[in-house]
Amino acid sequence: MISNLTRMRAVDDAWNERDWAAYEGLLAPGLVAHAAGDTAPHGRAEHVARARRFCSRFPESHLVTHPYIAAFGHGDQTCTIARLHGRLTRPLTLPAGAQVRASGQVFDVVLGTVCRWSAGAIAEQYVFMDRASFERALGIRT
Repeated sequence: MISNLTRMRAVDDAWNERDWAAYEGLLAPGLVAHAAGDTAPHGRAEHVARARRFCSRFPESHLVTHPYIAAFGHGDQTCTIARLHGRLTRPLTLPAGAQVRASGQVFDVVLGTVCRWSAGAIAEQYVFMDRASFERALGIRT
């Protein structure tokens, strides 16, 4: 039997490899995803679209999962903490419309993911990231 922690590593490995079919296949059709800073959850299609957009904006981004900083689970719950690092190699448009030039700035932040699993797929997910450190690293925030 495959553990949910093994499945979580498969999700993160698929993200790192940009294998969007495998990534989506580990998300339940009725996924309820909560992202840091959002006021409302989103579903599977939007979650995959957000992952693809992030990776297109930061093509060198990578989750360090071998090893995770921490990884544990019990029953249908998992929690992983990983480092997310990358570089700003493409121009970025902020939500307010301001442009950030492709400066090559490096980011290295901690990303926490808490999941509830059902039938081998993530049914509910909470993602936490230190957005202030991420924005400071990119020169968006002082």
